[in-house]
Amino acid sequence: DSTWILPNLPSQCTWTAATPAAMSPHSCIALPKETKILPNILRKIGSTPLVRINKIGKSYGLKCEL
Repeated sequence: DSTWILPNLPSQCTWTAATPAAMSPHSCIALPKETKILPNILRKIGSTPLVRINKIGKSYGLKCEL
């Protein structure tokens, strides 16, 4: 497949956090403010948060970030 880019190559992306949104090659949409309590877990589909679980790894002697 000619569109596959090897993951160990340097990134060709020129975007930085200081780049104005209008000049960004990436799409960006504002997400609506979330309510603290949702009626069910199905409401979180598509916006699942990332959570660090380092205490679990530490208890098993892992030296990586989970």
